[in-house]
Amino acid sequence: MNLKNIFVYPKLPDSLAKLQALAYNLWCTWNYQAISLFYRIDAPLFRAVHHNPILFLASLPGERIAQLAEDKGFLFEMERVWEQFRQYMAYGDQFRTSRGGTLAPGETVAYYSMEFGLHECIPIYGGGLGVLSGDFLKAASDLNLPLVGVGLVYKYGYFTQRINLHGEQEEQFVEFDNHLIPMHERRGPEGEKAYVEMQILGQPLKIKLWQIDVGKIPLILLDTDLEENPPHLRDITQELYVADRAKRLQQELVLGVGGTRALERLGITPQIYHVNEGHAAFLILARLQRLMRDGGLGLREAKAVIRASTVFTTHTPVIAGNENFDTALVREYLENDLRALGLSFADLASDAFINQDGKTFWLPALAIRYARYINAVSKMHRDVSRRMWAGLFPNTPERELPIDHVTNGVHNSWLSEPVVELLNRYVGPDYVRCESKRQRWEEVAAIDDEELWQAHHQNKQSLITFVRKKLADDLAARGYVGSKIVRLTRALNPEYLTIVYARRFARYKRATLILRDKDRLAKILTNSAKPVQLIFAGKAHPADTLGKSMVKEILDFAKDYQIEDRVVFLENYDINIARHLAWGADVWLNNPVRENEASGTSGMKAGMNGVLNLSVLDGWWPEGYNGRNGWAITGAEYYHQYEMQEAAEAEQIYDLIEDEITESYYDRNEAGVPIRWVQRMKESITSICCRFNMNRVLADYIDKFYTPSRVAARELSRNNYEFLRQALRDGEQILANWERITIGGLSTSVDKSDVVTEGQQVEVACTVDLHGLPPGLLEVELFYILQDRSEHRVVPMQPRDAGTAGEFVCTFQIAGRGLLSMNARVRPASPILRDLHPDLLKWAQ
Repeated sequence: MNLKNIFVYPKLPDSLAKLQALAYNLWCTWNYQAISLFYRIDAPLFRAVHHNPILFLASLPGERIAQLAEDKGFLFEMERVWEQFRQYMAYGDQFRTSRGGTLAPGETVAYYSMEFGLHECIPIYGGGLGVLSGDFLKAASDLNLPLVGVGLVYKYGYFTQRINLHGEQEEQFVEFDNHLIPMHERRGPEGEKAYVEMQILGQPLKIKLWQIDVGKIPLILLDTDLEENPPHLRDITQELYVADRAKRLQQELVLGVGGTRALERLGITPQIYHVNEGHAAFLILARLQRLMRDGGLGLREAKAVIRASTVFTTHTPVIAGNENFDTALVREYLENDLRALGLSFADLASDAFINQDGKTFWLPALAIRYARYINAVSKMHRDVSRRMWAGLFPNTPERELPIDHVTNGVHNSWLSEPVVELLNRYVGPDYVRCESKRQRWEEVAAIDDEELWQAHHQNKQSLITFVRKKLADDLAARGYVGSKIVRLTRALNPEYLTIVYARRFARYKRATLILRDKDRLAKILTNSAKPVQLIFAGKAHPADTLGKSMVKEILDFAKDYQIEDRVVFLENYDINIARHLAWGADVWLNNPVRENEASGTSGMKAGMNGVLNLSVLDGWWPEGYNGRNGWAITGAEYYHQYEMQEAAEAEQIYDLIEDEITESYYDRNEAGVPIRWVQRMKESITSICCRFNMNRVLADYIDKFYTPSRVAARELSRNNYEFLRQALRDGEQILANWERITIGGLSTSVDKSDVVTEGQQVEVACTVDLHGLPPGLLEVELFYILQDRSEHRVVPMQPRDAGTAGEFVCTFQIAGRGLLSMNARVRPASPILRDLHPDLLKWAQ
């Protein structure tokens, strides 16, 4: 028997209508006055439902709802919160960066991500990428930017981590109800429920559209779990990062193709498409269909348009961690769609290959070749990414590879309430809409030392209370009873130095590095004069046996050394746990293998609350560390063998804890305040809030990518794409003659000089045979590098005799000293052709 399902919500009195409206906008989950409003109604219930405002209201007894409807004090507070929300939503100022960049209304950015970490009650995130994406939307809302998010809603989300009686991780997949989170069905122009359709292997797939309101920003989520779909398609959006490769490919087709069609269905016309990781790269197929089938463009024209309006952000520093599929599998899914456009599978797939290896279809390679604007997420990650993807740009110097960087940041909602109160008083509350002005954040230095220490102590006490309650609940769920629970729920002491390690349990992140010398660590932890305690949290991927073994090693260490009150592992790491840890830790430990962390943001969240980072100089920390806001782990720099590097880093961690960190933490004045420690806290807050806030991130994207993308796309479409078509016609001439073009005979005016000095004028000449092509189609340049400055320069070269090709010359003044390396090159003069054909580059022989 088939039954029709209709979800019935509780009916709230008219006087509480604003409360329900607040619950459906995630603004209420990061505004402390709104959070307090829900706590006032029923604090134990609000905690029990994981601060889910919709489930909370649905769980309230009728008599309590009736009381609230007549409670004048509550209604007064609700009106006050509502007025804050109304003012926030009505804010209309157009954000402008310090460099003058802006996005006007209608210049919409579509922001695609496989996961969005918005709140603990919406389990559609797995880790850092999701939380970053969630923070991105929140900051876009604060800054009033025209942006829309696109993602998937998963029936089970990411797995729930449980620790069994043997200290081993187990995974559970818990279904959540879409109707009981702050999300609503998206409706079309006529009020009808909105759906889109696409084909998967020739079968129709119906996709339902949901929306989460992130302040002012709509997040559109796609859902295939519909009765109309066959079971093998219905389960596409069942699980985040599903292991089955065919199912993962289907997910990413739904995200890219279905997500783009969803925007069209809703009448949203993005000017810029921002692709996070390779997961959403199939939006390229949807855009090709739109531009070629509906817009009448050819493949090269469509590719140029897509490149000009696409930003691709890579978050992965290891090639094996990038999304890829067997080419034969992708062919099975895409060939018919491409044939319908008059294309062969190879026309698209060739852009997804690395080094002409046709066996593997790399989604990041496809995205890079279809995006003019590419960025890594820290300076160090930029350099790593350039080396990793250099094969996509043959003959291009590493320094010129078109991979820039925007170092990640975090949203101000990660600031604890006590710290927010201090910042409001000393910095001013409008910091939430500021970019990154050092002068403003230097006001943090004026905060009274005792006030800041009391705020931190309040956060730390809150953390300890939270951990003890969670341990009691988790231990009871594992089957522990009586004295075991009582003993372990007295774990941790708010007066002890607390070090936190909280992140994904992957091998390269090395959660157990600090356990390398267990005897020495145990002595540090149990030092009666300077006691230390450790809190760990994080999930290992279900297929990662090594990651799971690290979890067990930590639990076994605590048990074997009888220090379970000093070493705690918190299961099922989520946003709520992360929030408490980032607020209440003293030290935030991060020790990945260097160049394996793209950015990392957990240390930023902790640091902006005055928690001091103890970290390897990887990801964001080389940009963030200044010697006064934490500590750097540098021991590996003196060794080449991995085992020696790891041993040196572990020893340095122990030395720093014993000789500097505990000494500073326990050095108190007569009021019990560790003055030296508090000075570091202030520097941490100042440096991280200034440079690593999400507003600065958005400003960088606007200046580096969104504004240039908007201008480039507009230029290409001018006069019905005539500018683009002329460039492509010129390109056909160049391509037809490219193999016959030669460049050589490089010489300089200082070739026979014994000494070349800084500031000297140098003439450089080379010989170019353009094989009859008009000189205006090509550009001859001198490329040179001064090693002492680690920078390069490009100098245009001109024909020695005006109007004739042959010998090209230029002069430049040497600015710097040390090794000077140079060569001449020829490439297309048109920026459009240089962009479409990075391989059209010849160097003097």
